[in-house]
Amino acid sequence: MHMPDVRLHEPASLKNACDLLRQFSDRARVLAGGTDILVDLRQNSVTGVDQLVSLRRIPGLNDIEETEDGFRIGAMVTPTAAARNERIRELCPALVDAIASMAGWQIRSLATMAGNIARAVPCSDLAPVFVAAGAEVLLNAGTSERRLLVRDCFVGPRVTVFRREEILTHILLPFPRPASGLSYRKFGLRGANAICVAGVAAAVRLKAGGAIEEGRIVLGAVAPIPYVSKKASAYLAGKTPGDAVFDEAGRLAAQDSLPICDIRGSDQYRRDLVRPLTVDALVEALGRARAGRARKGGK
Repeated sequence: MHMPDVRLHEPASLKNACDLLRQFSDRARVLAGGTDILVDLRQNSVTGVDQLVSLRRIPGLNDIEETEDGFRIGAMVTPTAAARNERIRELCPALVDAIASMAGWQIRSLATMAGNIARAVPCSDLAPVFVAAGAEVLLNAGTSERRLLVRDCFVGPRVTVFRREEILTHILLPFPRPASGLSYRKFGLRGANAICVAGVAAAVRLKAGGAIEEGRIVLGAVAPIPYVSKKASAYLAGKTPGDAVFDEAGRLAAQDSLPICDIRGSDQYRRDLVRPLTVDALVEALGRARAGRARKGGK
């Protein structure tokens, strides 16, 4: 595989970076960790691109900050750095689980959290967790900024709503609410470096009496985008947690899936995986919600 000729730009400010993206339009791509775009260029999966705009020299994108409402994760933060953050480990273990399940340590130490969203790969491990958690992104166009829910970022495989001149600068991960829990479960074809064949993120929030006030089931790798199962999520509201309820939620989630057939599994195989993954994710999310009853907030 031959790497095509590309010019690397290393701007020192967001405005300069956005100006370059605006100038070169479809010929340019953002370079953060590079674990995806560089492979695509070598494999000719992306054509017509001869300009890369690096974020490496732009200050303020390598940090994880705690705000009043949650975590502000910079665009250049790697999965390894996020998983080592003690507060993220304490308050969002589902994200740490998802990170541990993705690729190998070499990729996790070079890739970026923001790139995992911006590349809009259907088998992303992190996007379903961010969607289930109600996370948002900040998009900067140099002179303006907008804020979007992660769930609203995706149009299709490798296609987002981001404008050509926009850069995803931060992920805003909210602190978990009291009596809430989040979990991520996936199936891969091997124990390590496994691309997700099917994945489920489950979030539940409990009422004072123990019933489910709100549930959210997000499917990964079984639809063109990280996909909220509306049937399963609506079904969970008001239900008393239990095996029968969770099994029915899994059945509904499987109905809502839109899998493809490829080298890693048939569409029916993927659909069959959704039900047990949903049940397992809900059981773990419930346990975390019960453990978090006394939590008054993130800080």
